[in-house]
Amino acid sequence: MNKISRTSALLCFVVAASLAGPASGAQFDGCNVKPTSPLVVNVKDRGAKGDGKSDDTKYIQKAIDEVAGTGGTVYVPNGAYMVQAHGKKRLVLGSKMTLKLADRAILKVIPTGAKNYSVLRIPRAKDVTVIGGTLQGDRKEHKGRSGEWGMGIIIGPESERITIAGVTSRHMWGDGFYLAGGEDIALCSVVAINNRRQGLSIISGNRILVTNSEFRDTRGTRPSAGIDLEPNNESQTITNVRIEHSKFVNNAGDGILIASKKGRVANVEIRGNLFDGNDQPILVENALGVRSSAICGNRIIARQGKPQQTFNAYAEPVQVAAPQIDCREGSDMRFEKNRFTPRKKNKKKPKVGN
Repeated sequence: MNKISRTSALLCFVVAASLAGPASGAQFDGCNVKPTSPLVVNVKDRGAKGDGKSDDTKYIQKAIDEVAGTGGTVYVPNGAYMVQAHGKKRLVLGSKMTLKLADRAILKVIPTGAKNYSVLRIPRAKDVTVIGGTLQGDRKEHKGRSGEWGMGIIIGPESERITIAGVTSRHMWGDGFYLAGGEDIALCSVVAINNRRQGLSIISGNRILVTNSEFRDTRGTRPSAGIDLEPNNESQTITNVRIEHSKFVNNAGDGILIASKKGRVANVEIRGNLFDGNDQPILVENALGVRSSAICGNRIIARQGKPQQTFNAYAEPVQVAAPQIDCREGSDMRFEKNRFTPRKKNKKKPKVGN
């Protein structure tokens, strides 16, 4: 895997008028958020072992509870920390805090048969940053066969000014990242790999940025997209989204799926991304609020054989990076497929993240 450097996440600086929101009188800088307090609590000082065997959930949560509300940082050193991921014991972050994982720190799900789980939850919280490390699901060891809602990070509902930077989320029973609702959400240099349902699901939110990230090898249950923007019901909306400078590689479904059959999706910009080996790069369903002119400057890797010079010549396939046409000329069908289907009556889905 051509992994995006976690260091770049710390250097990434984004100020976008369309994504900016008030935060104590200032704009939300997305990838450039820093702790507001010098307080640092090491989870090992609170009892966590990180030995890949012990249940470290309560010790990590103890450090989180101590730091929440202070603007300080919970630090997770290198090691494999086994954590409970379902029920009341799972890790929940509070407002005004940073969770920083060392480069070789892993929060690993203790195998479960639960249909619905998460390594980290950020519900109804403000000013939260998660930096670095790896979240690892139980896809290979999962004890059940049903369900598709095992997530790496669940953001929301009703969360504000949340930054996820340089985090890898892999092998989840469901999605690497899941946005259940909020405003001013930034995912900077994240990597979602080999998750079962989605790399990232967005079901509700406003002012969302995805930049310099990678979504790859998603497969196992539909839709298997790199990113899926899809409200679950009419009360949910997705607005003012920018997806830029990211890679979508070898997903069994679409690189980016936008489905607006059940709720409104509008003002989505998709610019400067690379698509390689997905079912199709971008699929837009029933989303009149998504303009073709906002899908611009992307590239797709196409494979074609070399012209044969002789009758017995062997033609190796060649990778060709095809650029998208000028957006002012309208939709480029190599990248974007639009379709409209009749609405069906909503079926109740299990709640995720509450």
